[in-house]
Amino acid sequence: MSRNVRDLLAGSLQVWLVMFLAPAGVFSHDQPASPQTRTLQRYEVRKPVRDFALVDQAARGFKFQSLRGKVAIVAFTYTTCPDVCPLITATMRLAQEGMTGEENRSTHFVTVTTDPEIDTPEVLAAYAKRYKVDLSNWTFLTGGQTALQKVWQSFGVGVHKKARGLIDHTTLIAIVDGASTMRIAYSNMPPEAKVMLKDVRALLRRK
Repeated sequence: MSRNVRDLLAGSLQVWLVMFLAPAGVFSHDQPASPQTRTLQRYEVRKPVRDFALVDQAARGFKFQSLRGKVAIVAFTYTTCPDVCPLITATMRLAQEGMTGEENRSTHFVTVTTDPEIDTPEVLAAYAKRYKVDLSNWTFLTGGQTALQKVWQSFGVGVHKKARGLIDHTTLIAIVDGASTMRIAYSNMPPEAKVMLKDVRALLRRK
């Protein structure tokens, strides 16, 4: 068996373990504890990400394959989240601000909603503005339930609607390399921006 095949199988096993054998609550968004009591889980994986098509904050079509050749930082949140989602967005913005101009040109941030009922393109645009996001290399995505369901499943994100504007979902930020392979997964809590930057820069050096 070649080394590449062994690496792929090992990475696939890691993803399977992360998604299906993690302790109860590791990926849950539905926790009574405050964000300060959560523990960051970081996994190194090797999982191909399928192309998908959704709609961005300007109501334009977006295909994930358009990011090939760049390192993508992909997160799953919703705009009315009262818990960890705001921390995810803030951490990603700090990471974006901490990058050099060349690093920002070689990376792209992606936020995929877990609540398409509320998160229309207009709502996502207002959310990005509220967080003072630089949209030159950051895209917020929404779409139909069926299209989003496929994306969630591709990344191993579970989504459960509890009530209007209240969603229980897997807390995940994934770093995807230029060949559309997920390489790093952060769950339960966002990492510090410096941790994310270190992982992103390591992938950029491999290009």
